[in-house]
Amino acid sequence: MRTGQLDLGQTRLAWTSAGSGDPVVLVHGSWDDHRSWDRVAGPLGERHTVIRYDRRGHTASTAPRGQGSILEDVDDLSAVVEHLAGGRAHLVGHSYGSSIVLLATAKRPEVVRSALVHEPPAFALLPTEDDDLRLTAARWMRQAAELLGFGDVEGGTRMFVEHVGFGEGSWLDLFDAEQRAAMMANAETWLDQYRDLDRLAVDPSSLAGLGVAVTVTTGERTLPVYRAVVREIADRLPEARVREIPGAGHAPQLSHPAAFVTAARDHLGVL
Repeated sequence: MRTGQLDLGQTRLAWTSAGSGDPVVLVHGSWDDHRSWDRVAGPLGERHTVIRYDRRGHTASTAPRGQGSILEDVDDLSAVVEHLAGGRAHLVGHSYGSSIVLLATAKRPEVVRSALVHEPPAFALLPTEDDDLRLTAARWMRQAAELLGFGDVEGGTRMFVEHVGFGEGSWLDLFDAEQRAAMMANAETWLDQYRDLDRLAVDPSSLAGLGVAVTVTTGERTLPVYRAVVREIADRLPEARVREIPGAGHAPQLSHPAAFVTAARDHLGVL
């Protein structure tokens, strides 16, 4: 395994690379870091060069002071592809990382071989009939942000995990002590991200006609709000393939890694 720091001037991104073959860049979601891919990186590395990195403000990567934006994350991803993947790569994203992958694909399709995204939190896409789902998620996020603002880092993090991200009981059942500690350490970055007005505004229709193969995965047991988002993405980007991960929820790379690897290999194998 190779490791390093990618210096982008205002920020440095910690990265790892292993395996051989066409490059695949894995983009983690909110709160966590590159280690969230530990259970799938090895199998994917049997056929591909797998590049992982901590997004700006997460764990071993730095971030400049002040309000950040998802567009900075998009630029970071493009830089990772250019500097570490030879200028073109398959992109795989989870949750907020999926939003970054979709925006990067729309902005820089020439550097994207393909895109596989799992349940991007593009809640702004939801139609009026799904207002209850959208407003409920927004309420829980607001309450999580308030707890963080009051200094209750564990309470705010746990509230997001169990009511927005992964379902009741997941704080203890899905994540181990090391993962919970990492999420709490990265809580300030999520709070900064929460204040970004562009964070939920992903338009999948902007990917239409770009010639980039897109697969959207969803968990069989995911929260209803993510199922609604995936349905909306499929309506707006009918050329995308939709794949359900049996038994999984919002984090199949953690809970059902073998099934997620199968879905990823199927996606990469049809290209």
